[in-house]
Amino acid sequence: MSDNSQFGTLVTLMTGIVKNLSLYPKTHPTIKTAVRGINETLHKLLETRRELVIAIVKNTLLVDRTPLYTTTKGVEEFIDRLISLEVNGIVFFRTINEKEILILLESLTVPMEELKKQKGLPERLKNMGVRGVEIRKIEDDVKIEIFKTYTAARDEVVNMMGELRLGHLPEKTKIQEMISDLNEAMLKDKNTLLCLTMLQDYDEYTFNHSVNVGILSLSLAQELGLQGDDLLFVGLSGILHDIGKTRINRGIILKPSALSDYEWDEMKKHPVYGRDIIKEIGGISDATAHFVLYHHLRYNLSGYPRPDGIMSQPHGSKIIAIADTYDSMTTLRPYQRRFDPKESMELLSSRAHEDFDADYVKAFIKNLGIYPIGSVVRLDTNEVGVVTKTNDTVPQRPYLKLILDAAGNTMEQAEEISLEEKDATTHRYRKTIVATVGSAQQGLIDLNKYLK
Repeated sequence: MSDNSQFGTLVTLMTGIVKNLSLYPKTHPTIKTAVRGINETLHKLLETRRELVIAIVKNTLLVDRTPLYTTTKGVEEFIDRLISLEVNGIVFFRTINEKEILILLESLTVPMEELKKQKGLPERLKNMGVRGVEIRKIEDDVKIEIFKTYTAARDEVVNMMGELRLGHLPEKTKIQEMISDLNEAMLKDKNTLLCLTMLQDYDEYTFNHSVNVGILSLSLAQELGLQGDDLLFVGLSGILHDIGKTRINRGIILKPSALSDYEWDEMKKHPVYGRDIIKEIGGISDATAHFVLYHHLRYNLSGYPRPDGIMSQPHGSKIIAIADTYDSMTTLRPYQRRFDPKESMELLSSRAHEDFDADYVKAFIKNLGIYPIGSVVRLDTNEVGVVTKTNDTVPQRPYLKLILDAAGNTMEQAEEISLEEKDATTHRYRKTIVATVGSAQQGLIDLNKYLK
């Protein structure tokens, strides 16, 4: 079960107990079974982290910084209860046990007036001997805001694709707001947003891919100096580049093996369908439709559809083609091996002048760095780390989270370091990258744990 599924299970069980405590005594089998389930789920999640935080930020429930947008009435009531008790952060530690879980959830049913007499919820838990849970004030931060922006964009793509498959046209204002929000997030913290493009969610690949291509297209467009509407048109084209696939049989889209000649001919129609859909929605720039139409045209004018009266690939299409290819190569899917980010950059470079504009590829590599975010690298200390932030000043010395120690053991807590750190005595760099870890091994590493 993925972490996100376990997050959902945890919240569902907690909200259920809080509600059921008003109906049953705490010794009731229903309560005891749910508490046991919470304890088991928490300890599974805490195997790879020192603490697990449930927080409320702007009325949204987050578990380990992951927003839970799909809520039930019970979850909404749970959020309202926490807010009424002036609680916006609950932190669980590895020492948590069933007794402490029950005390915590019981305490959440105590009226605020009574809690005030006991000097608040934290003091109540302390007086009852609870040590595996802490009530903590959680401040909203840029990373959480950006994660929410990314997730909201992904959810909007899900809705948009669903509407189109039902024959309905999505609202243009929501689409335009989505790209504006992503552009704003890019300006606030590019590295955090690029980190999110490396997170893996196989079930949501189609939707994540659309958002990722939008983000990567925005980033490259900024590197190339595009501004204002020109920048937003490219980013919007990136998000909408595969929108035409909603008019292709889902059996073809989801086929895990090679396509037949007929199926491939059908697939190659999606850029034209995408252009048509954008025009049908109305109010979206002709440039966006044009970029989507030619995102599978190549720099040498091969690819599809055949160019109609144009002598070169449009600049926005050049950007999307690179972003689309890079995200596809760095994604692990059942029917396709995953290339590591550095290997993907090398493959893009090898196809410059033919498939891609060489100057655009150079700008893409400069923007994402020699070791792009998500690269898994080995150091001269034999430790292994994941690149979490590029270094514009010294590109070969990015920021990492160490995930394996020198003996190959998983780090209990991923330690974030800068490779620019030097020994105070020798003035030599403390650690240096000696190689990227093979893509086969990288596929076994859950990057989701380290890039949030």
